[in-house]
Amino acid sequence: MSLRVANGIIVLEGRCAAEDAEELLIALQDHPEAPVDLARARKLHLAVLQVLLSLSPRVEALPAAGALSEDIRQMLIYKGDSAVESS
Repeated sequence: MSLRVANGIIVLEGRCAAEDAEELLIALQDHPEAPVDLARARKLHLAVLQVLLSLSPRVEALPAAGALSEDIRQMLIYKGDSAVESS
């Protein structure tokens, strides 16, 4: 599984497939104030990214480097009220 909720944080890890989008949606509905940690995510299916962009959760951590980190940061920053915390 590439999604888990730990200590009030929704953590996405590794390759997040399309099936993870529904799990992410449920996790965000069950824990609406929970931040999302993407630090260990390596690949996000577009369906997972759409859930993130639609619900605009607070993103606590992005992948350290690479295109995924920059792409997500840019998309979430331009959503307005999504707060991407800088490390």
